[in-house]
Formats: sequence, structure tokens, C-alpha cells
Amino acid sequence: MVQPPPRQQQWQQEREGPRGSEPGLARAHSQLLPPPPPPPPPPLSTVGSATGQQGPYGPVASAGTLDLAGPAQPAQAAAGQRPGEPQVPAQALGRPAAGSDIVTLNVGGEKTVQRRRSTLCAAEGSLLASRFGGRARQGGLWRYEPDDGNAIGIRAGPAVSAARTGNKLFPGEVFSVSQEQAGEDGILYLKLADGRGWVFDRKPEVGVMCIRHEEGELDNRGRYFINYSPEVFMPLLDYLGMRETEGAQKPVPLPRGPEHARPEFEAMLRALGVFAPHAGDDEDGGTRHRRLDALSTPYASAAWWARGLAFELRAGARALGLLALEVAAAIAPEGAGPATSLGCSVHAREGMLTEQIRQPGAWQEVGRGRLLHRCASRLELVRPMVVRPGVPQCLYIFADEAGPGSGVIFGAPFAGGVSVASDDLQVCAGHFSTGFDDFSAGAFYPFSGSLEYVLLE
Repeated sequence: MVQPPPRQQQWQQEREGPRGSEPGLARAHSQLLPPPPPPPPPPLSTVGSATGQQGPYGPVASAGTLDLAGPAQPAQAAAGQRPGEPQVPAQALGRPAAGSDIVTLNVGGEKTVQRRRSTLCAAEGSLLASRFGGRARQGGLWRYEPDDGNAIGIRAGPAVSAARTGNKLFPGEVFSVSQEQAGEDGILYLKLADGRGWVFDRKPEVGVMCIRHEEGELDNRGRYFINYSPEVFMPLLDYLGMRETEGAQKPVPLPRGPEHARPEFEAMLRALGVFAPHAGDDEDGGTRHRRLDALSTPYASAAWWARGLAFELRAGARALGLLALEVAAAIAPEGAGPATSLGCSVHAREGMLTEQIRQPGAWQEVGRGRLLHRCASRLELVRPMVVRPGVPQCLYIFADEAGPGSGVIFGAPFAGGVSVASDDLQVCAGHFSTGFDDFSAGAFYPFSGSLEYVLLE
């Protein structure tokens, strides 16, 4: 029996075999003839150049002209694959090849276009920037899909050789990531948002381990699907290109969209959170992140907490986009410690709080993270939550993992109405919950923490 090289044995020995918590309130998922031999593969200079167009990285072919079968099939058969199932190169799909910054979009199922990722992220704070930019790529959802089909032991730190925690991920498991760290070995290390530890995107001599989980965003050819018609979306795409080119020094006015589809165009802008930037917010004319401090009492001495807290936000004279909030948890003494945290989700609904808490099950999740014991914890929203003048917006923080005696910290009972305000934003006292749809009645309790936002047009 041929033994694998010592290095391969080392990696094989590290692989794991197959896989064989009441809400509380403190205080208050034939042909007979053989076929002719295949033709020889074409020269490398001609592969993928059917269109004759020259791209930034060499000849480019459209997906409709690139020959994906033929010469590649013998190699596939040798690898144990069935003929006629070609391996589509990453460049022919919406997912760019490693190191590429070009994104392919399927616009409404009618038009395929390509743009730089930086163009799609030109509107800071928008849903597009969140989807294609750093906030989507740094963290988000990943899926464990190892080439060898084995489970993986979660590490205590960002290294393949780090100690194992005793927890595992199994093939097909989707998990949330709070931090990505590139190692000097070229491996991308992923910190699990639930605090269990670290895994990695690939492993030498094993192959791919984890991939980004983009189910629901890609079509069957791997292109990012945009659920708007080309006549509505393309003017926005052109605007983003101009905005990227001009930069913050020269704000670009928003397009008005096609005359016959203006309501649809404006609705798309609102849904995607795209607004024209305001000059003058920063010295360079850009848009500045702002912060409203609503801390009513120091977390270390806070005496009021519960499973959740829902409260109301009201914008001033200008619309704003809420980006993140900061809050803390109180954890029962038997579980409290320096590294103790609670899993937490953030939900939103438009309208007055008194109406929203009477309609169970209609909250929309807009963020998720972990709250530390009596320490400020930042919860970033998956996309900006737009708050418009005259339209109240409710925010609901809920500790999914809280047990008896633990929960989200808030302020002491309040008379009701506005608990803290600035020229941009008002925060109204709200109601606590002991279950997701089980809210208190009577007294009001103020949010205690801070809110991060940007002003919009």
C-alpha cells in the first residue's frame, strides 16, 4: 500500500471523522462505435476570447459564447465526473475569481451587466453598499462546505494549529461571522458570531472549507440577481458610476428616473436607502456619521433590565439612516463573567409603538449580535434603517438567549414621551418584554445606550 507523504499524513490526522435553554425579568434555524478522440485543447491565448473584446485582465468572453464543454470533458471524466457536466470557471459566474473586483448582475432577468464593486458601494450606507461592500463581506453568513466532507473542530484562535474548543461544524451548516482576519499564511480566518471560536476558509492539502452563504441572492448561473427592471435600475447604476467618479467634492444630483415609472423608481431608491449626499456635513463635503448618547445610567450600576425593550424613534427636519446602536446586558450572577455574553437580535417596524406592540409576529429583523455583561456592546444593522420626518420608526432589542435574571439593560421608569433628543433625532421611552410578543403595559422605560446614524436628503 502506498503511503501518503508525511506532510499529507499530518493534515489527515488533524481531520475529524464524520458526525456519528424561561424569560426572566430582574426587577420589575449506444453508440456501438467508440467516439472519435477529442480535439486538442486550443492555445491558451484563444480560450475565452470569442468576443474579441479586451478586458482589464485580458480577453473577455460573454457567457453565451464561452465554450464550456469539449476539451475539458476528458479531464473531468478522469476526475470521476460525468461527461457533459463542465466545470464553469468563476469568471463566467457572478462570483468574481479570487482577487477580482468585477461583479456580474442579472437585472430583472432581462439584462446582464458588469460593474466594479466600488461602483456599487458608491452610496455609503445604502443597501447596495451593505450587500457588496465591506459590511457584507466582513462577516455575514458563511457555509461550511469542506472538500473532504468531514466535520471541523472550531479553534480557540485565528490559526489552523490553535487549540480546539470541543465544538464542531458539520458539512452544510450555515453560521454567522462577526470578524474576518487574513493570516500571513494566506488563509482567511472566520470568528463565529455566537462566540464559539474560529474556523477558516481553506486548509493546505485539503482545499476549500467554508464559502460565503449567498443563497437567495444568486441566480442559477451564479450572477447577483437585482429584482428591478432594467429601465428602473439602470439609471441608478449610471448615477452610482458618476458618484464614484466625482467623489465627495462634487455631489451628484439623484436622477429622476423614467417619466412613466417615476413612482417605481422613487420606491426603489427608498428601499435601497440611496439618497443624495449633503455637502457641508464634513470639511471635505462628505457625509459624517453622527452619534446620539442616550445613556441614562452607567451600565455597571443599572438596576433595570428585561428580555427585551421596544422604543420609538422620530427624525427631525431631515431623514436619517440608523447604522448601529450600543447597549449592554445584565446577566444573572451564576453566569456572569468577563467573557459572558448574550445572543441578541434587533427588529424594526414603521409606525407608533402603541400600535406595533399590539400586532404580534410582524417585526422585521434588521441586525444581530452579542451583548456583554454590563459593558457597551455595538450592534450593527445589516442595512441602514431609514427614519423620515413625521413617520415614527420603532426599534426592538431582544435577548434571544437570556435566561431567568438576565436581559437588556434600560433606564428607570419614565413618564413617557421623549427621553432624549437632538436636532436630528428624538428617542421616546418604550416598553419592556418578557417574551418576544409579551410586552409590559402602563409604565414607560427609556432606552439606555447610544445610536449611530447619518443624515440623508
